Amino acid sequence: MRTLFTLRSLAGLLVVLTTTSLCAQGLTFEFMGGSAYNFPTPLTVHQAGYPDVQIMANYDTEPFGPYTPYYAWRASLWKGAEAWEFEQVHHRLFLSNTNDVIQSFAIHYGYNYFLLGHAWKNNDFIFHLGIGPIISDPSNTIRDQVLHTGGTGLFDAGYNLSGIGAQVAVSRNFDFFEKVFFLLDVGLMGGLATVPVVNGTADVPNLSLHGHLGFGVNL
Repeated sequence: MRTLFTLRSLAGLLVVLTTTSLCAQGLTFEFMGGSAYNFPTPLTVHQAGYPDVQIMANYDTEPFGPYTPYYAWRASLWKGAEAWEFEQVHHRLFLSNTNDVIQSFAIHYGYNYFLLGHAWKNNDFIFHLGIGPIISDPSNTIRDQVLHTGGTGLFDAGYNLSGIGAQVAVSRNFDFFEKVFFLLDVGLMGGLATVPVVNGTADVPNLSLHGHLGFGVNL
């Protein structure tokens, strides 16, 4: 159920892009794995009946698990050296400097960036700029109160519209076989999100440097 929203969003996008591909000069799909370095950012917890708590949060990405691994995918409609793009980055946050109040804090089902953006080719490199909503499903324990998100949010799968994010990135493609290529991608991503805790909320900004390795297909 945790991946249901992602699968439905991908299926919907495929339908839209398929119907518009005849008008496009080029259509590419890219599928990527990777990881991220998270810069320290403030984490603020607001909980009814208690004073606010703020710490400078250090997050691990743990890209290979537990739970759904880190991944990203991008679809681009090219016309000449420019393209309109839609991208999802399934980012993951695990708080490493927990304390007696914030006993556990993670967004491992996805601090999901859904980005609409533009790309430009310049020699061997492609530059990307995107902005869009963050949809997340958190897991946390605050003051011994455990958050349960099952049965809530989008598709009753715990996902909620949490904020907004943006990305600037650069990538390079390496031809492999006919219409298939490998790619390297590096990007700086920033987000402002608010997620639930029991009887309250947490403000979770994130600033992170992402590295991707993957493959793409030209259609």
